[in-house]
Amino acid sequence: MRLNLDAPIAEVTVYPDRALITRRGSVEAPDAGEHEIALAQLPRTLVKESLRAAGRGSAGAQLLGVDLTDEYHAAPPEDVTRGIQAEIDRLTREMEKLDQRLTLLEQQRRWINTLGEQAARGLAYGLIRGGAEPEDPARIFTLTRDESERLTSATLDAQAERRRVSQELDARERELAAATGAHGPDRYQALIRVRTADAGVIAFEVSYLVYNASWEPRYDARVDTVAGKVRFSQQAQVRQWSGEDWSAVRLAISTARPSAALALPDEAPVWYLEQRPQIQPRVYAAASMRSARMPGAPGEATAAPMAAMAAPDEANFADMTMAPVPVENAGAAQVFRIGGASDIPSDGQPHLVGLGDDDLPARLEYVAAPVIADGAHLRAVTLNATGHALPAGALHVFHGGDAGDEYVGETHLEATAEGAPLKLYLGVNDNITVKRELVERDTDRGNLLQGGTRRTTVGYRVTLANRTDTPQRVILLDRLPIAKHERIKVKPLEMRPQPTNQTKLDQLTWELQLTPGEDRKVEWRFLVESPADLDFIGMPS
Repeated sequence: MRLNLDAPIAEVTVYPDRALITRRGSVEAPDAGEHEIALAQLPRTLVKESLRAAGRGSAGAQLLGVDLTDEYHAAPPEDVTRGIQAEIDRLTREMEKLDQRLTLLEQQRRWINTLGEQAARGLAYGLIRGGAEPEDPARIFTLTRDESERLTSATLDAQAERRRVSQELDARERELAAATGAHGPDRYQALIRVRTADAGVIAFEVSYLVYNASWEPRYDARVDTVAGKVRFSQQAQVRQWSGEDWSAVRLAISTARPSAALALPDEAPVWYLEQRPQIQPRVYAAASMRSARMPGAPGEATAAPMAAMAAPDEANFADMTMAPVPVENAGAAQVFRIGGASDIPSDGQPHLVGLGDDDLPARLEYVAAPVIADGAHLRAVTLNATGHALPAGALHVFHGGDAGDEYVGETHLEATAEGAPLKLYLGVNDNITVKRELVERDTDRGNLLQGGTRRTTVGYRVTLANRTDTPQRVILLDRLPIAKHERIKVKPLEMRPQPTNQTKLDQLTWELQLTPGEDRKVEWRFLVESPADLDFIGMPS
């Protein structure tokens, strides 16, 4: 006996590139024996091999097997695709009307041409016989000309409208193909075979994976420079266009990647060193590309300050915090279980889900690297004390103030292990100025008595100014050149003050403490010696 199972979606676990759907429902078996339980209208994005079913019933009930069959519908079952199909039908009818209009206009054009030819012959005969007035040809020519111009204009308008409708129809057909797939069934149906010892209710749980679902990490960092802390908010940006809406489901976010498990060999591969093959150089045409990030991503705007929102009793109001989300460590993955019921429609749009807030005590400092970027960049140095690893994702930076949070911009957070150092770059402060200058460049080309050695003295100065009303820690990053030719020598002459750290590659770091209103100069000079006949690049101009 076949019985229909109504099992709405109860739980969804979203992975970075797919989702696990769990449905629950029950049916009543009218008697003992074998039954086929049908769960219809499963999405066509379902991964067939992932279908699983489990059941609970009276003692002696057995689960015999699960099959998946195709479903075809006269109309697409999803609301979204029904809407797209309705739009396609409307555009198709409009195209048919335009085609009929163009056919009619062409018929009218032929009729006017025929009328003009017949009128011309009749007028010629009338003029010869004396039955037509001299002004009659002008009237006929004016009539046919005006009517031809009207028909030409109407035809051009109809052709332009047809092109527009055709392009829109193509777009809707591509949208429908993306939503339903170009081939295959409209839906799937799961058939669960069971054997029962007697009549009674059987509860089922059916699960499967679907593609066209994903999530990405998103972080908000709200820095409080006075308190020296960062409010670190974690969110998941969930998208899905699987063909079925997730309505009032228990949602979980997992960092696991089901497709990332690899079979590794027992030994590392052999490493060979080989002679580089000789390749004849080719000449290619040069091409340039430019890319730019527009300030302020679409759809993002700074929220209205909380102070501007009227409250009936300020004493009873406080800033809202994000509800904490339990985190489970499942092997190498983490699972965030969202409380309450969540709704994620199958529209392919991003839907934000909060994963929790953490107040992280931080050391605030400014980093200036004028050889890389202008200005002094606020950096919060802290530890990942969230209790779990942080996957890489977009970081949106806000600065707190009396008037509310001010959006600064977007950066990127690298993947960070639990308890690992966490460095957050939080925007540029224009009240701390950085100016880098080439203050000396003197070249002595030498002569034969000096061995033909060219000596170039180079000096730089960086001026830092603290225009804030509090002391500020500033980290200055700069460098000395490194010679890649054995006949080029670089010799440091003086550094004021001495750098706090200097690497083997002559990368320089100064850690400075600037009082309010203070200007500080950092200067260094070096000498580059090279043969006068050796041409090389990299020197400042």
